[in-house]
Formats: sequence, structure tokens, C-alpha cells
Amino acid sequence: MLAVVNNTFGERHSYLLARADQQPIAEGELLEARKALHVSPFCRVHGGYRFRFLQREGRALARIDYADEQGDLLHTSVSGRAEVLSAATLARAFFGYPLMTLGVILRIHYQALRLWLKRVPFFTKPEPPIEEVTR
Repeated sequence: MLAVVNNTFGERHSYLLARADQQPIAEGELLEARKALHVSPFCRVHGGYRFRFLQREGRALARIDYADEQGDLLHTSVSGRAEVLSAATLARAFFGYPLMTLGVILRIHYQALRLWLKRVPFFTKPEPPIEEVTR
């Protein structure tokens, strides 16, 4: 499984997720990766991610949690349903994507404002990782 993370600074890093024994990844299996990319000014580049992928009844779910040495900091997930590829579904995705992106950007900034108002400390952005993919 390849998990690609983008940040608001235009940087991207990929995490190649696999089992240590190279066996197929089972449904819902927990996969872990060390955090390598600065994503938020409210979090240091420490700790790691826990990934879990599920697929049930035509719906897919990707869950990504982030924790550092002090414990869980962020729980996220994204889900969707499989659709037959057609001109109509392509048009809906093409025209709906900008609205979804705008909604995500607005929610990110709203949450950042809430953290700033709580006086959560800022962490300066380090240089991005040299390698493009972490295993």
C-alpha cells in the first residue's frame, strides 16, 4: 500500500506500507510508519502513523492516526463507495473535486484557528526529507 501525504507547503512524501514478512496485507490490519514530513505547524516531525484499510459492502475506508511519544494526537479517516466508471461519474468527480478541496481547506484553517486561540505552540518547519519514499 502506498500512502502519499501532502502538506500546505507544496511538499509531498510517500510511505510504502508492507508487512515485515512480506505477506499480503489483511483486511483491517494495522500498519505503521515513522513520520517523516512536516505537515502541521502544531506538530513536530516525531512519532508515527498507524494505518488501517477496510472494504465492506462497496465502501472503502482508510484510517490514519498520528501519535508521538506522549500519545495520540490525531485520528483521521476518509471513506467512499465504489462506483461504475462512466461519463456521468467522471463528470461528477471532476466538478465535485474542487468543492471537496475547498471544504477540506476551510476545515483545516478552522481547526488551525481553534488551536491558535488555545495558544497551542507552533513548531518551525524543518527541511523536507531527502528521500521521497519511506519504508
